[in-house]
Amino acid sequence: MLAGAISSLAIAGIAAAAPPTRFAFTLPRDATTSAGVYDGQGRLIRTLWRAEKFPAGVHLNDWDGKGDAGRAYAGREVVFKVIHHQINPVWEGVIGNSSTAEGANLHKSFEPPTSLAVQGSRAFYAVGYNEMQPGVHAFDLASPGNNLRPVTSKDPFAAITMIAADAKRLYWVNTGGIVHTSFVGAYDLSSMRPSVFSAGRPQCLNVRPNSTRCYEDQDYPSVLDVETARVDAPTGIAVQRRGRVLAVAHAGKNLIRLFDKTTGAPLKRIAVSLAPRSMNQLAMSASGDLWVISGGSVMRYTGLDSNPRLAATISSLTQPLALAAGEGADEVWVADGGASQQIKRFNASGKLLATIGAQGGYATDPRVTEDKLCFQAREGREQTALGVAADGSVWVVDTCNNRMLRFRPDGPVPARSDAQVAYLPASYLSTVDHGNPQRVFSNFLEFEVERNAPLQPGQGWKLVRNWLAGMPPSLVDERAYNGGFGGFTSVETLSNGRTYGLIQTKGRQVIVELPANGSLRVVKTLPQPLERATARVMYENGDLGYALTGPKGQSVLRQPLKGFDSSGNPVWSTEPVQLTSVPTLPGSPYYRGAFSGMPPRFPVTSSGHVVFFDQAVEGNEGFHLGAARTGSTEWLWQSSPTGRLDGKGSFQTKRIDQSITYGGNSVWAHGRNIIYGYHGEFYKDLQSGRVGQANQFMHFDESGLFISQFGQPSTQPSPADLAGLSGNAF
Repeated sequence: MLAGAISSLAIAGIAAAAPPTRFAFTLPRDATTSAGVYDGQGRLIRTLWRAEKFPAGVHLNDWDGKGDAGRAYAGREVVFKVIHHQINPVWEGVIGNSSTAEGANLHKSFEPPTSLAVQGSRAFYAVGYNEMQPGVHAFDLASPGNNLRPVTSKDPFAAITMIAADAKRLYWVNTGGIVHTSFVGAYDLSSMRPSVFSAGRPQCLNVRPNSTRCYEDQDYPSVLDVETARVDAPTGIAVQRRGRVLAVAHAGKNLIRLFDKTTGAPLKRIAVSLAPRSMNQLAMSASGDLWVISGGSVMRYTGLDSNPRLAATISSLTQPLALAAGEGADEVWVADGGASQQIKRFNASGKLLATIGAQGGYATDPRVTEDKLCFQAREGREQTALGVAADGSVWVVDTCNNRMLRFRPDGPVPARSDAQVAYLPASYLSTVDHGNPQRVFSNFLEFEVERNAPLQPGQGWKLVRNWLAGMPPSLVDERAYNGGFGGFTSVETLSNGRTYGLIQTKGRQVIVELPANGSLRVVKTLPQPLERATARVMYENGDLGYALTGPKGQSVLRQPLKGFDSSGNPVWSTEPVQLTSVPTLPGSPYYRGAFSGMPPRFPVTSSGHVVFFDQAVEGNEGFHLGAARTGSTEWLWQSSPTGRLDGKGSFQTKRIDQSITYGGNSVWAHGRNIIYGYHGEFYKDLQSGRVGQANQFMHFDESGLFISQFGQPSTQPSPADLAGLSGNAF
């Protein structure tokens, strides 16, 4: 939220033959100010100062007669402009996160939850590779909105993807993060310190340079079941609560290994056909029998401690994905994917006892409800996890809605979830429908946001649609999941009252309709961009825009929205209109093609200023933000100079900071306001020397004068505790 308003003062003047030129301005109140000197045509000659605080009253200032490049200004007529404001960017919260706490107790991770284990009053969940954050999280069943953060390990080389628990230990599986080596370890539940297996072995994932000494976070003194090839990593883990058996599945070997859960000594092996690239394939029943997913069936093995043998088979399933069993009744829960998208409860003999979730999930209806599930994950796979509490309630990972849901055995029929843990994993696409700003999108998820209410923790928003499930097959590629770069680059409700979006799939840009009822509908596949042209952007009025770079200039073009055909589909002009063109001079802020994960935008302010943004950290040591008038062929102003991040809109480049990888991302204009993002991947805080993400947003006026800079960098001593830190935020 940007609290406050911007006002401006313009003072006409005559450039003195012998500088300096003096000018005066009066402030009605104490304010933050920025000032510039302009020629008679309104072109910015020089930014005089940025974000300086002045008290109310009359102020005198001098200009030395030089422009930003240090050369003397040859003209005679000038205008001094001062903007003044009391704007204070205020962090309000996040959308899509149900946490009732902030800071260290917020639910968050780089990837979605991958496994669940409920023990006593706590539910634990694994999150896979987590980029220098713990791989295991937890919450109290009575207050799921609070992340207990049970462990402190931050090994960036590991990926804890599966867990299982008995009364004393939490067993976990590293399936290989940066290093492909996989193994099984355990934490003591009373202390959450690593447990020791007397028959285990040490494992080091990373040694210090020029040394044989292991990095502390990559040093595991006692683990089991070590494999070095990714294809041989575990695909399931389960433990007897009362017996001594720990079971680990390896789909790459079609093998289940049984260990003594206390000592780690090998016991038995079970040869069984297992699905590759799976997780959570095993569950241990209350009586100590082992349930196993094998193809389209679920099988129960008994006699694990002596002579494992098949005792029952459940074959009435579509595509079993994950298993869980509680410590009460001798039953098993199965997550059934494919055309089912349900979880099903069976007794020890394989008789179906209960089904939760609407048949087919979201296949035909994107509206999010508490009685539907979606197991769709990345790369066309399905993935989920289950956990059963002592009272018989079951938690399930509602994968493509980025949440975990609880269903109670004594709840309504049909079953509806009564609690959730929701948060967005690494998500690099978000947008807002300007025709209906309550509609906010992250990837393929649509949220309804209360526009005028503060975003209290876990409140002020509601997940209302999931446009991923039920998408036409022609749109499904490796980006088709609710994370990363998949989803809508723009969504706009147009003048016909219908809503359209732009997505990128299979290397092409596609216009889709988001209908009031039913799934996404393909409207038009856009042609491949011309050579030297950027990808297209859909703007607020429905126009499609792009930029074309020539040998001497960069032109911004729009294909105007002409109207709608008989089917209500938008129709665009085939001949583009040139909005403006600027010279591609060294140090000028034209778009240089740097990676940002999304098509570059060239927005237009309320006064018709076309905005350019160079987000590159190499190739330009001049200005990074600029504008030209509509119909013009020259720069109107250039701002955001190269320099260390100073809180005043400077742009840190690789010349200043050798560690930085990416700089800026996207620029937006609303009225006279211009805001761009600078995520600054691996940027260095030049004062502290710490490296992280900059997470900064720069706010400028359409005159080119700086207003404010906001965002919390990850280079602070305790980044997990900082509200406003969104890390590598696009």
